[in-house]
Amino acid sequence: MKNYLKNFSFPYKTSILIFSAVMIFLPIVLQNFLDYKNIIDTKPYLFKLILLIPSLLSAIGFIYCTLGYHFQILHGDELKLKIHLESLNIAFTATLVFLFTLIFVFLNFAPLMLNYILVILAVIAIIAYVLGAEFVKEKYE
Repeated sequence: MKNYLKNFSFPYKTSILIFSAVMIFLPIVLQNFLDYKNIIDTKPYLFKLILLIPSLLSAIGFIYCTLGYHFQILHGDELKLKIHLESLNIAFTATLVFLFTLIFVFLNFAPLMLNYILVILAVIAIIAYVLGAEFVKEKYE
């Protein structure tokens, strides 16, 4: 069993990632087709299931893909690992800078936007990682 888990290659990462992204936004799409106000008033447990099931499936998919990409990078060559670590360093630094900037701006000018700070920071972190990876790859070419 231990050897099987050690050699597990996490197949279908890209398709599971796309499926997870679709599932996380499924309740928003279903809102156009279902009468949400009526469901919330008459059957609140059904409304909770409509939100719970797609979000649970997407969370499981995102965790699977994260582990898959993590082990793929660890089992890769040393240059890819170094590029990944430097990209993470750039993304972490950029995310922290934007976190403090957004907290300052939102506290003073738009306090209601503090509710969305995690979503904004997640997008910033992803973009910073992708850009960081491209800049680091150019550095090592």
